[in-house]
Amino acid sequence: MVLLTKRFNKIFRFSLVVSLCCLIFVLSTRYIDQDLSSLEYVRYLQNYHETYSGNGNKAEAQAEAPSAPAANEKAKGPSGGSALSLQDQKRRQSMQEFYKQVFKNLRQHSPTGKSSRQYDEKCQLNGDIGAREDDYDSWPKLTSKNLGNCLKLSDKEKAMLKDKHYDFVESLKSLVLPKGTYKGDGIVTVGGGKFSMLSFLIIKTLRNLGTHLPVEVFIPPNDEGEEEFCNVLLPKYNAKCIYISDVLPEDIIENFDFKGYQFKSISIIASSFENLLLLDADNFPIKALDNIFEEEPYKSTGMVLWPDFWRRTTNPAYYEIADIAVNYKKRVRNCMDDITPPQAYTKDMKNLENVPLHDLEGTIPDVSTESGQLMIRKSRHLPTVLLSLYYNVNGPTWYYPIFSQKASGEGDKETFIAAANFYGLPFYQVKSVTAVDGYHQPNNKGFRGVAMLQHDFVQDYSRYKWAKSEIENKYAGKSPQFIKQDSSYSPDAMYKTYFEPEDLKEVDIMFVHSNLPKFDPFTLWDNEDLIVDGQHIRSYTNLRRLNNYDLELENFKVFKEYLCVSRTKFKYLDDSLHGDERQWKSMCGYIKDRLHFLEQTHSDAINAS
Repeated sequence: MVLLTKRFNKIFRFSLVVSLCCLIFVLSTRYIDQDLSSLEYVRYLQNYHETYSGNGNKAEAQAEAPSAPAANEKAKGPSGGSALSLQDQKRRQSMQEFYKQVFKNLRQHSPTGKSSRQYDEKCQLNGDIGAREDDYDSWPKLTSKNLGNCLKLSDKEKAMLKDKHYDFVESLKSLVLPKGTYKGDGIVTVGGGKFSMLSFLIIKTLRNLGTHLPVEVFIPPNDEGEEEFCNVLLPKYNAKCIYISDVLPEDIIENFDFKGYQFKSISIIASSFENLLLLDADNFPIKALDNIFEEEPYKSTGMVLWPDFWRRTTNPAYYEIADIAVNYKKRVRNCMDDITPPQAYTKDMKNLENVPLHDLEGTIPDVSTESGQLMIRKSRHLPTVLLSLYYNVNGPTWYYPIFSQKASGEGDKETFIAAANFYGLPFYQVKSVTAVDGYHQPNNKGFRGVAMLQHDFVQDYSRYKWAKSEIENKYAGKSPQFIKQDSSYSPDAMYKTYFEPEDLKEVDIMFVHSNLPKFDPFTLWDNEDLIVDGQHIRSYTNLRRLNNYDLELENFKVFKEYLCVSRTKFKYLDDSLHGDERQWKSMCGYIKDRLHFLEQTHSDAINAS
């Protein structure tokens, strides 16, 4: 009888606690008015993002989700990872409920079929069009008429795409993400396969250069199983793996075909961070980043992007599909110059037929975007995140060719800026043009570019403010109708005056996007890459521009220590080498030989830059 009474008391107390927790959960999810429209929600988040991203009160933080295990049975993460705290369990549950509905809406409102990717014979796009002076003659190809004469889209297809786009945007209005779902600052990248190993190189680079921000590595569903990498290696460096199951319940995961660039969008929503820097796994930050989320222009806009080499080639049909009003009678920029009054460089302001489409009001601004790095504040840009997810889920079938139209690098690159532009949310795209590092190949084989170099957004914005102040002072007090065309003006001259003046140091390089060859030891060894006539060569030849950080040397130090000495297990290498010890030794021989070469040539490489 005593035993029964004790059990009854325990059951009663447990039931009471669960009931209270359920009540707290319901109240907390109603913190935001469920009837807010999406635009009102944006304004709400802008005004109250501090509250949204806060830790909440202790009762909420400690509340146990109804399905949570007992305190002595901590839930484990995917792949048998470290135990989830009660707070993380609650976060996962609220995220799953929210994103379950998002993905249901995605499935319901995604367009059917796919683009034929056929181009009209009248299309004048026959190569990438740059933003430099020697590209000016190609800019007439970028008018609305010419861009509209490229990718074939029937009226029926455009109508279907427009209806689906409208329905998805409308479906977001009834969704509200519970407060406190995201918090803190950090860096996110996508791992899996060889990218898990590459992401570890990024983390080592971050720590080498004094960045302490936490890192989350998203592991795609088909690449789970990185036990040692996720559970042993990453925690040593304030990093961890995150999974799609952190965001979505199993029934959604099993019935959705995730792939490619979509994982970058999913990694944003799966990450626990409120403010995040999203990096491609082959993109190395070569400056300390701990304070980046406190700097302008990120602090005031909540979104910073970086440029690609090319001007934008988005089909004007996109603006019809998204129901964006383009003002064909108002020019607001000349390529990347959105400061100089258009009257100073436009021959006839009443006839803009020959002006590039993306110089007009309402369009996505030039130049095109390179998405190897992206900074975003989720509370302010949640609509951006969700609409870009829609564009990426439907990118391979429709939106990628619509956004890029034959341009290099087709993929997710334009989806984030397009979504922000749709909602009229603020962002800043770096003006400093993308640079390149590489080497001249022997036997007159030409220059081999190995990396895209992106600049420090804080220094770049300082140059932008300087340009804005100088140019606005120049035209102060002049009404637009009295501003005459300036024969000495060109966007290139404006850029060189303020962003590359001879008397000022170049804006620092912040990111080295190592495209080809990637720092993949298996492929480098297997292809005998960066070896000419039996001798190793350096692929990065301007180390001074890279803040004297010898990226090749530091990465090969990591390869030797973790692959050849401690033999850390990476699933990609195990699968590639098939457990053949002779192959391992041969690959490590390449690594050690190259490391020796890089060490011997380090001083000369620094001095030669």
